Amino acid sequence: MTHREQASELFGRDRELAEVTSRLLDPGLRGVVLLGAEGIGKSSLAASAAEHLRSVMAPYYVSGSPVLSRMQYGILSTYLGSATAADMESPLAVLRTVRAHFQRLTETSGMQSLLVVDNAQHLDEASAHLLTQLAMSGELRLMVISRPRAPRIHELLSLARDGLLARIDLEPLSGPAVHEFCASVLGGPVLQASSTVLHRMSRGNPLYVKEMLTRARRQQQLVERNGAWYLSGEPDCVDTPLFDLVKTLLATRTPAERSVLETVALAGRLPRSVVSAVSDDEAVRSLMIDGLLEILPGQDEFAHLVQPLHEEIIRCLVPAARSAEIHARVLGRYHPGTLREQTEPEGLDMALRYVEWALDCGERLPPEDLLAAARAANNMGDGTRGRRFAAAVRPLPFRKDAEVELAVAYAQEGSYGRVRTQLEALRAATDDAGTWTQRSLQRTAFTGALMLRQSHADGSELTGLAERWVEAATRLAASEDASAGTPAGVSAAAQLLAAAALIVDGNYTEARSRLAVLAAGETDQDAERALVLRGLYAEVLTACGEMEAALEQAQAAADLLHNSAGQLWGYTGFVFVRHAFALLHSGRFTQVEQLAARIHSGPQHLLTALGGTLGVIEGALEIHRGRLHEGLRRLRPAVEALRDADPEVLLPYALGLAGYASAVVGDGASGSAGSTRVSTAGYTGRRHLWLTAQAYAAAAEASQSTEGPPPEQLAALAAEAREAGLHSSEKDILELCLAVGGLAQLGRLAELTADFDGAEAQALHAYAVAVASGNPDRMVAAAEDAIRAQKYLVAVESIGHAIRFYGNHGNLRRQRALIQQLRRRREELAGVTVSYLSPSLHLVRLTRREHEIVDLLLSGATTKDIAVHFTLSQRTVEGHVYRIYVKLGISRRADLESAYRALEPGHRTGSLL
Repeated sequence: MTHREQASELFGRDRELAEVTSRLLDPGLRGVVLLGAEGIGKSSLAASAAEHLRSVMAPYYVSGSPVLSRMQYGILSTYLGSATAADMESPLAVLRTVRAHFQRLTETSGMQSLLVVDNAQHLDEASAHLLTQLAMSGELRLMVISRPRAPRIHELLSLARDGLLARIDLEPLSGPAVHEFCASVLGGPVLQASSTVLHRMSRGNPLYVKEMLTRARRQQQLVERNGAWYLSGEPDCVDTPLFDLVKTLLATRTPAERSVLETVALAGRLPRSVVSAVSDDEAVRSLMIDGLLEILPGQDEFAHLVQPLHEEIIRCLVPAARSAEIHARVLGRYHPGTLREQTEPEGLDMALRYVEWALDCGERLPPEDLLAAARAANNMGDGTRGRRFAAAVRPLPFRKDAEVELAVAYAQEGSYGRVRTQLEALRAATDDAGTWTQRSLQRTAFTGALMLRQSHADGSELTGLAERWVEAATRLAASEDASAGTPAGVSAAAQLLAAAALIVDGNYTEARSRLAVLAAGETDQDAERALVLRGLYAEVLTACGEMEAALEQAQAAADLLHNSAGQLWGYTGFVFVRHAFALLHSGRFTQVEQLAARIHSGPQHLLTALGGTLGVIEGALEIHRGRLHEGLRRLRPAVEALRDADPEVLLPYALGLAGYASAVVGDGASGSAGSTRVSTAGYTGRRHLWLTAQAYAAAAEASQSTEGPPPEQLAALAAEAREAGLHSSEKDILELCLAVGGLAQLGRLAELTADFDGAEAQALHAYAVAVASGNPDRMVAAAEDAIRAQKYLVAVESIGHAIRFYGNHGNLRRQRALIQQLRRRREELAGVTVSYLSPSLHLVRLTRREHEIVDLLLSGATTKDIAVHFTLSQRTVEGHVYRIYVKLGISRRADLESAYRALEPGHRTGSLL
């Protein structure tokens, strides 16, 4: 066959591409055997390698198929046109014919031939033997592409073992490669959590990722807004080519192997001994060898399907009667235990899967079991399963508890309008639907609190909810025991809601006092109340700048979450955000990354639900470091995701961050719009974050200005934060003041950070003191402190002040030396450059017209050419060039490129053509 037109674009395969091309060029080898699973990207990699080598090798392509595998020499028939019937009876004659064909091709092209054999798992034996002979002859290069464990390529694999061919096993794409792949296919930034979900569902298989993207777009679960993409739900693979692929997979397996695949897919996972007992152990071993089944380490040796999508599709393909038969057979030998017996999240999830499976088979389960399953699923944050189980509860005495669980499920799914409707219906319900219990009252109260937070109610509504709860709980206790008062746990929880109401109203000082009292008397008898208490206390302490105490409370909440065996997973976002902000304001940036990584590797349904929240924290981390480009990349899709679902009320804060970052890095029109978008969120959120959001918006506006002092709004916001005792917000606002040139705030920043816990505050303190001193050596030393604290923009700002000092004092040599130092240390500074700094900070901010002139100068244009291009006089252009040289601290054109590149975060290209 002739050359292929063009290689497909590769993602995350640079190392493999380099290995394939180097092995094909190795004179001691005859080619490569490239092995990998279906859809893993073998053909794209081979085509890219052939394209890279096109100047030295002429590629020719053949591809196997099930039809050709039944024909002798079927895959090579295109090269046997000159062979006679007698020749086809002689393997030697066939070999000579093919060799002669490639000799003619080599003579014509003047290059060595590269024969690319795709789908080699469908080779017939004669073709496999002939290809082996061709490889041994060394007259051409061979690139064989096959799935692993294909029986008819054993001769070629023996050449690899003998060192004549290089064997390369292609592994799945990494998470970053899948992210890059998604962004390329969709043509815009993608929420990191969404690409992580796709990576986990596909196990890094590019074909599967692409099909899921197509399916999710069709289902409107993959949403595009303002050029950014995110998943609003988990996509399925029904009605996709993957469905047919799995059907084909099942058709090619033996009946015993199909039984194993169906059994494990329906169960989710099973001990190997059970799978072997209900199916066939030989089939289990065969599927393990072929990479379809995996045994997890552990005492029970649980078996599960390697590819999650295979599990989902096989479940859809198994008829209900067949599923019921397998279900009965499995339960005859194994039971995962009751929900109450589970001590690990994996066991709880498996028990819930068996409840699902029973419902799928049409079984009628006891209402007590369904209610317990609904509570367990909701506690795990899985509202979809919780809603299904609660809806299946029919008997009237259990309906009230079931309706409560439906409300909880709606809250977990983010359907707060349905939560309100459900709670109102519960208040109006009669006793015929069942009686209230203290547990159902608490779940109703906590769900109502979530609903009020999402509807942005004020603190009085939350206080009213707490009062109604106390009244209802007291009446219920009195109905059971006339002498009973309000249950102690209810009183404590109601006080907790009252403290939350103070936070909603922005009264952090009073909230801190009340939470301190509750924490001192808290006995951990109710893990849910204890977790909420620790989380709220951590939030208040963080806002007030008491970082060590905040970290202690946040870690306590995280420990409760971790030790809950999944029963508190519904609070994952609540705990994550408060822990992350405590770490962020303490300057523990690496630990924030680790915390986010745990969410990425956690339950998939939580990752989907918390994608926007996670993206904001990841973006805020990069903004705090000063890596504004990276922060903006993460924030753009996160902001759009939060417009759909904002469980932790972070949208105003995210808008402020994104607006500031886009304005500073010059992200087109979005930068100017970003500074005013904060108010478009429609709500403010918590006071300390709202103050910070407004400050970022004001800083974005200031960064657009080329003259004058920063807006007074920043100083006013800092004063408001200080008066309210919100010192973490004040710290961030004062840092922004300095970033836009408000040096009048140096003294207050130095004073605030002197006693503020954490590496971030220490770096800011050293910076403020150094700039206030006017000593350039101290400024450079402060920059080193900032680099160690990962405060890269602060480091560059500190050096920027030193650059300005030397410029003002005419020491251009020292100024240029510092600029060159920034250029050399760019990687260490995470790509942050002086171009991010405000015009009031240094003398090297160029105007837009000056940037354009530099671009043209660097492209080789003369001042006369530039004058014609802009319709200016040559003298005017020369004036511009002079001012550019002064700003850059150079005196000749030869130094222009190195000085300019030291200031700009990327190459620019300019031309008069």
